[in-house]
Amino acid sequence: MRRWRLRRRQGGLRVSPLTPAQVQALRHRDAQLTLWATRFFIAGATMAALVVGGVAVGYDLDKYLTLAVLGIGNAAVYLIALTTTFRGYAKQAGLLVLMMSVLTILAICSVISTGTSTESVLFGLAVMPFVLLRSDDMVARLSLSGFTLAIYLTCELAWPAGHGSNELPTELASALAMFNRFVAAFLTMAAIVVLQAKLRLNRQILEGAARYGELRATTDELTGVYNRRPVIAQLQEYAERGRGNYAIALIDLDEFKSINDHHGHDCGDAMIKLVADALTSHFRSSDMVSRWGGDEFLVLMPGIRHADLEPVLERLRAHIASLSLECGKGQDHAITVSIGAAMGVTGRSPDECIAAADHALYRAKEGGRNRVVTVGTSSPTGALGRG
Repeated sequence: MRRWRLRRRQGGLRVSPLTPAQVQALRHRDAQLTLWATRFFIAGATMAALVVGGVAVGYDLDKYLTLAVLGIGNAAVYLIALTTTFRGYAKQAGLLVLMMSVLTILAICSVISTGTSTESVLFGLAVMPFVLLRSDDMVARLSLSGFTLAIYLTCELAWPAGHGSNELPTELASALAMFNRFVAAFLTMAAIVVLQAKLRLNRQILEGAARYGELRATTDELTGVYNRRPVIAQLQEYAERGRGNYAIALIDLDEFKSINDHHGHDCGDAMIKLVADALTSHFRSSDMVSRWGGDEFLVLMPGIRHADLEPVLERLRAHIASLSLECGKGQDHAITVSIGAAMGVTGRSPDECIAAADHALYRAKEGGRNRVVTVGTSSPTGALGRG
């Protein structure tokens, strides 16, 4: 029988239903991913600032004093920002470092023009707002990204190569240009990887939460089999199509009230789950097992012959009768069920078929319980039930 599928593939992603607690855990993981991405970004920005300051100090401090102050000063501020990420201020620290980095690149381009390709790093920085900010901060994301790209255009138009106030020698400029292009490529790729991971995680959260809601709406919480809703929907579809080659079986636990009264509802629930497991293992994948209410189950069996119906149900009855359940002080209780079944035929509504199966169940109960009673007409389809 087709128990409700807990997992399904959708767009290459295996989707599982997620409880509210699981959703919260995944959101925490998403927040941790953002936190670590922010820390790596700040650490990388600190190293880049030290490189700028080191080049200025080592090459010509008097000539490139501005670069030295920017590099070393930024590195100090970035290190302080990095420590604040461990105190719950990761978002603020990340945005501070992002803005300072963008403005520092603007200052560098004004000094040594675009001959060192420093402005290329702005492409990677333009993606960073999408890493540092949540998806619901879309206006802030787009604003920061647009601002960063505007700074890039400013650098390109205001200080093209050869028009800085203090150009670097060609050999050093070429080396720095290669380094900056590498940083830009690495920063962009790292941001894309993080964004892809966050996108996949958020998709899992959204689809998993929706799947959980769908699962709760269509399955019985105790047993995991269908509840009434999907079975009724399937029967309505049969009625609209005029389909009649199906059977309905109602399965009711015998003396269930006595079990509940003498051994408590925990024992009763355990018995219901045991019978539900027996049903799911007995029927075909095309059949629908549902908990119809209380201790009663309904099984919808499409494409089964009337001649095969009673043998299939009789094997089920015998299997359940062989089971026992321990309740209380080591007492084993035998489990029996009464089964009534009817064939759905063209011209008979699903409600009439259910009523006929219910009447057959009443006859099974009146006949002494632990038995199968079927009603209907023979309608060969070639489909056999699974024993």
